[in-house]
Amino acid sequence: METYKRLRDLREDADLTQKAVGALLNTTQQQYAKYELGVQEIPTRHLVTLANYYDVSVDYIVGRADWTDVQMYRFWKNRTEKEKQQIFHKLQAECEK
Repeated sequence: METYKRLRDLREDADLTQKAVGALLNTTQQQYAKYELGVQEIPTRHLVTLANYYDVSVDYIVGRADWTDVQMYRFWKNRTEKEKQQIFHKLQAECEK
């Protein structure tokens, strides 16, 4: 049930109505309400759309990640390829000590 609570929490944190999220997903408010209530499974395509919209991972929405993971996801996502390589090499060097 954690998945459905996170759907509601993300929506409320963004000050959105179920109708607005339904429109974002090209579905009805009634259908979206079923996702939040856990009455119906949310399709993967909707999970991806919501993850992109809220700037979180699908893993966070489905309860496989916590808020710290979201912060790390956002940090990593906003790095250039060069920065990612530098961070990776520093971490690798630290792990080899």
